Amino acid sequence: ALGAQDAEQSSPRFLSSGLDFADLIELAAPRRYAVISTYSDMFPFAGARKTVSEARRFYAFFDPASAGTARADEGSPSQPPVPTGPAVNADTSNGVSPSAALQFITGPGRHAALGPITAQILGFFIRILEPGADPDHPILAASPGDESAEAAAAFPNLPKNAFQVTPTGQVATSYPNSETVFSLNRKRAEALIPAKRSALSRADLAQAIRSATGAQANPDISHINGEPSSLSSGPFEISTGDGIHLHGDIAIPSEAGRHPAVLFLVPDSIHGESPIAQANLARLNALVAEGNVVIAITPRPSPPGSDDSKASVLGPFYLLSLRADLVGKTILGMRVDDAIQAIDVLSRRPDVNPSRISAMASGHLGLVLLHAAVLDHRLRHIAIDHVLTSYRSVVDAPLPIGAPEDVVPGVLLHYDIPDLVRVLGRRVTVVNPLDGRKDLSQFSNPMDSLAASRH
Repeated sequence: ALGAQDAEQSSPRFLSSGLDFADLIELAAPRRYAVISTYSDMFPFAGARKTVSEARRFYAFFDPASAGTARADEGSPSQPPVPTGPAVNADTSNGVSPSAALQFITGPGRHAALGPITAQILGFFIRILEPGADPDHPILAASPGDESAEAAAAFPNLPKNAFQVTPTGQVATSYPNSETVFSLNRKRAEALIPAKRSALSRADLAQAIRSATGAQANPDISHINGEPSSLSSGPFEISTGDGIHLHGDIAIPSEAGRHPAVLFLVPDSIHGESPIAQANLARLNALVAEGNVVIAITPRPSPPGSDDSKASVLGPFYLLSLRADLVGKTILGMRVDDAIQAIDVLSRRPDVNPSRISAMASGHLGLVLLHAAVLDHRLRHIAIDHVLTSYRSVVDAPLPIGAPEDVVPGVLLHYDIPDLVRVLGRRVTVVNPLDGRKDLSQFSNPMDSLAASRH
């Protein structure tokens, strides 16, 4: 119900491959396994119980006791109500033996608050690790609330190192040569990615882009709802055949005839109060004054702002990027589709010269244009700024900032951003590039992209 929240639970293409949490449990069969879920957690208890019910059927092939045995009251529902206290195997009305391989332990408590069900958790381990002991009555350490007044009063005064299990409290600073996710990823990259690789042709690079990003749109075959050619200057919406609605503005020169056209990808409405919105409005006006038909459009999510943020260092679209990964898509790939369909709109207008279409964007959206231009030959030129220079530089950055919008799982096994720039050649102008150590959420100086577009 809350969607993906953390990277370790969000393997790319996990759901689109037909997998779910129950499959992770089933991998452990026939070994002992306990699923622990409090029913007051922020994550819905119904999801945990559904997962266990599915895994129970698989576990029963190896251990029939894990499926349980029907009780005498056959008229009882197959799934009992949510318990009101500590409970074991509350996913089924069947009687599941406490010694069965698969156990479901639940009870009151919010996220990670396991105190009320500690006895049931310890009982599970005692049955496995200490045969002959009494698993139903484990000896629990006294909690602060059970101690004497004197001991409780002393508890806040414990020294900090009483809670540490390493000298500094951190593995990374306590032990030489310790590894982190960053160091492990970099080592894996060095082992998997060749220092030099053969240059890809444009056709091979286009195929690699589609495979890695999930981009699907092909130039000039999209089904656009409505009649874009009849629109005049003002607010603009593209409704595509797959139900996507892209919001933006179109601006048309006052002179009659066919004009060059510019696709301008913007992060939000150009009518906003932010300096970026005002700068983008000024760019649009300048481009129209030079005789261009301009579409300024926000690719997905359009309009932005409805997604929850996890942490500022991850940027505003981290959670959306995880959900896209799970179903075999990427934010970048979906935005590439949006850009190609916007070019379809421009190329079909009677007031546009289809041989003179260019595009411009800053930051994450500039990377979208780099990919779109390889796939769509109708883009005569693109001007981009503050765009990531290479995916490898993200791997080499200890703490990337604002990277999720750009990330494409497995991309370095196929290509890197310099491959895109090389294939485009004189069709691209890059201003103020950023490597993976920079803040990738940066946008351009108000006139950078305009100057580049005149190149």
